[in-house]
Amino acid sequence: MNTHFTLILTIIISFLSCTPPEEKHNSVEVIKKTTLNTEEISETKELQGEDDTLVRKSANIEITDKVQKGDLLGDIFIKHNIPSNYIPDIASQEEIDLNFNNIQIGKEYKVIMDKDSVVISFHYQKNSTMVYSIIFSEPLKYTSEETTLEKVKSENNLVNNKEEKMEESKTKEISRKNFLMGKFQLRNHPNFVLVDKKHHTKSEMYLQKETLDAFVKMKESAEKDGIKLTIVSGTRNFNSQKSIWERKYNKYKKEGLTDIEIIKKIMIWSSMPSTSRHHWGTDIDINGFDEYFDGKNEKANNEYEWLVNNASKFGFCQVYSEKGEGKRQTGYNEEKWHWSYMPLSSDYLQQYKELITYKDINGFSASEFAKELDIIKAFVFGISRECN
Repeated sequence: MNTHFTLILTIIISFLSCTPPEEKHNSVEVIKKTTLNTEEISETKELQGEDDTLVRKSANIEITDKVQKGDLLGDIFIKHNIPSNYIPDIASQEEIDLNFNNIQIGKEYKVIMDKDSVVISFHYQKNSTMVYSIIFSEPLKYTSEETTLEKVKSENNLVNNKEEKMEESKTKEISRKNFLMGKFQLRNHPNFVLVDKKHHTKSEMYLQKETLDAFVKMKESAEKDGIKLTIVSGTRNFNSQKSIWERKYNKYKKEGLTDIEIIKKIMIWSSMPSTSRHHWGTDIDINGFDEYFDGKNEKANNEYEWLVNNASKFGFCQVYSEKGEGKRQTGYNEEKWHWSYMPLSSDYLQQYKELITYKDINGFSASEFAKELDIIKAFVFGISRECN
């Protein structure tokens, strides 16, 4: 009986101590997962460490120090493992007004090297605002700049900054050229304002704010003398001018005129797109056009006389004055109605001279003949001497 009981008890204990197959499999998975997670974490840390190393290696090395007593440039080069074979070239440089061998005790300098400790540049703080530099390119380059060592970066950054400045300058030039040729949206330009209907006859008109302010003052002054002034044409951008041009071009083309003949006929009164002063927001047509100012209209004669005697007081000039011997020789016919606000337009005319070429004048019918007819010289600059 005791023996039998002992046997049964042993079997029960053995059974209880056994782990079911499924449970054993789960336990192994847990262990494997734990191991994998640990390995993943370790691998991630290693990758992060490698990334950090890459970041550190990709960064340039910058060393700032001071000129010690007895230091010559050669001594500093030796100290920072810079090849001394550069010394003869540096000693004979004429690009900047500094003898690098004559450097002063206590002055700071900066050596910039790449990740492999190859020298990129040497910078010397001559005074509190001026840094002289040697760029170790082929050939060597020398620069002087109003800055401090703290702001000096590697040659790569210097090149990038130079390129950025060149790109910025190019962008500004393109923007300025587009403005001069009317290639912009009036409502989006910060210098232009919508003109109050009481000052003009169009459904909508824009002018430069400064031009409008000057006109309003002139208008108020004229009213005191019994003269009424109203703007009948203000700013026209490229598209507006093109619309006028194409309408007239198509009309004359149907009449069988050649392109040259069409251009000459249109430009008695109207400008080629890209060449009109009306692009600038500085020029306005007042009260009427050629039929209104025909010399027979007494009212128009009085208005014109007032403008001749008073417009200059407000900055306006009649750019298309009378043509003839001893007078204006080229350009549009006389326009008694066209007045330009000179404090702005004189500067734009100068910029036009400097920036715009015949390559820029395109995008409309017969534009290819602009150079042959010398439109810029004859018409853009064919204005009254009093308005130059």
